Amino acid sequence: MAPARAVALMCGIAGLFAASPAQPVDAELARGMADRLSHRGPDGSGVRAGPGYALSHRRLSIVDLAGGAQPMALPDGTLWVTFNGEIYNHLDLRAELEAAGAVFRTRSDTEVLLHGYRAWGTGLAARLRGMFAFAIVDETTHELYAARDRLGKKPLHWLQRDGTFAFASELKALHAVGFDRRLRADAIAWFLALRYVPDPATVFADVHKLPPAHWCRVRDGKVTQQRYWQLDFTADDRPRAEHEERVLALLDEAVRIRLMGEVPLAPFLSGGIDSYAITDSMTRTLGRSVTACTIGFSDPRFDERPAARESAAACGAALHEEVLDPEQLLQLDWYADTYDEPFSDSSAVPTYHVSRLARRHVTVALSGDGGDEGFGGYRRYLFDVREHQTRRWLPPPLWRLLGAVYPKADWLPRALRARRTLQNLGCSPAQAYARSVSAHLPEEVFAVLRRDHHGAAGDPHAPLVAAYDRSRAEAPLHRAVATDLATWLPGDILVKADRASMAVSLEVRSPFLDHELLQAAARIPPAWHLAGGRTKAFLRRALARRLLPAALQRQKRGFSVPLRAWCRGAVGETVEARLGDARLAEWIEPDAVRRLLLRHRAGVGDHGEMLWAVLVLSRFLQRWCA
Repeated sequence: MAPARAVALMCGIAGLFAASPAQPVDAELARGMADRLSHRGPDGSGVRAGPGYALSHRRLSIVDLAGGAQPMALPDGTLWVTFNGEIYNHLDLRAELEAAGAVFRTRSDTEVLLHGYRAWGTGLAARLRGMFAFAIVDETTHELYAARDRLGKKPLHWLQRDGTFAFASELKALHAVGFDRRLRADAIAWFLALRYVPDPATVFADVHKLPPAHWCRVRDGKVTQQRYWQLDFTADDRPRAEHEERVLALLDEAVRIRLMGEVPLAPFLSGGIDSYAITDSMTRTLGRSVTACTIGFSDPRFDERPAARESAAACGAALHEEVLDPEQLLQLDWYADTYDEPFSDSSAVPTYHVSRLARRHVTVALSGDGGDEGFGGYRRYLFDVREHQTRRWLPPPLWRLLGAVYPKADWLPRALRARRTLQNLGCSPAQAYARSVSAHLPEEVFAVLRRDHHGAAGDPHAPLVAAYDRSRAEAPLHRAVATDLATWLPGDILVKADRASMAVSLEVRSPFLDHELLQAAARIPPAWHLAGGRTKAFLRRALARRLLPAALQRQKRGFSVPLRAWCRGAVGETVEARLGDARLAEWIEPDAVRRLLLRHRAGVGDHGEMLWAVLVLSRFLQRWCA
């Protein structure tokens, strides 16, 4: 069945909104903000200047290539919108709105937002199925309404300056407005601990992110925010077979509605089961073979091409491959521009390169992001559940004692240290999970962070602990998943994918992050996801009727790079050279990093993550804080 046609615009959005319609706003400034996002939308641009506001837009055309210009207005000119994303249920919403008397001039999902806001007000966002960030201005009331999708696939940054609310898809556009570039010590500590700065903060004290599943309203110079959605983890007692049928049907539907477009599409295909399942579903939906993209490395420990070839052959897919050598991977001139606040997930490097490969062949790619969060794919979920079980049979004084005396030993194997199991037993469940999911423990962060920032930095794990404690879920697995959906997914995984793909003007769609599929996964009894001590056990069993048995037995590898070897070579040399930078020395203890580098080169522990983070921070400071 051919997918429904719609207007879909991947793009960059920006705008200015004054406290009063009488307050002048610089439309050329709004245009300049959007121009800094031209990589997100190289196919066109537009600006709307109205009383006390200006909206701007950069367009990457996917559907309705001849129309769909933005900013867009209703015929009476009272509502204007600038929109980044796709609304997959826009036809259903359109039918409902037309039945209520709305008259449409286009077939655009953008126009659905305008009529929908007029009909439902701030309830609009909760009715949308898709990925989106948008802002609507109502000229009659001088209000701005902005919203971000449930999982945070599309970004929205904002600040207030001199009574004006400014927003943009990426932080770099707000530099055109100008703001105090004072950095947050706690954000630097979060970055060193987690690899990213979690929502709603940014590294700059005056700039914020609208969190996922939130809308905001700006009126009389005041900004109010409200959450409009969260997962329900209440177990559904239907039989396992019915759960399996429902998940497969929703996966196929999620893939189908993401195939709309008048441009070529291709899936990313790695050695994992998520991308394999999407490629298989895409082939079934289209009724023909598809083209997929993968990258590999000369080092077989990191090369997933053989597994990707096996999966592609089973689906009948044509596979575009590219082998990356260390020289290509270490050409990082693009990195600080692409990631405009500190971000040290090293898998961003291959993600950028596979996006660049895909863009040579297609305009839209499908990814497997979300499969691990939805279906229990991370080993840390297993470890966390086991820690909860251990607490039940070990007397509290004993596990507190074990946690207190367990030594932090660099010489232990990395796999054992990654579990940090005995250490975690001495913590609260929230603190234990934070230690499991983080790149670095608080004591490791404070060892390299300048001492005069320690007080302002607070607890580097505070955002994770807060997210864990906020969760209403009862099962340990669900508490962990809820934490990841609030922190790791929007702060790391989706930032990595959005910035890397948009840097090369590629749109990435993620069927596993369809909120209806994710909700179905959340209702599955948690024990099924980790049955037999295996990650993603339920999904593997459900896909057994479709995918190769050998593929379902593969261990998760992640999209990793040889960071340990890099830091013994070129990356370590670059870090060493940058330790004399005065800007870096304002935040980092150079001697502490030198000691880590010496130990790393000597093979005493693996300090690659911290050394890479220091390099990323140095490049960020050089690019954005000069």
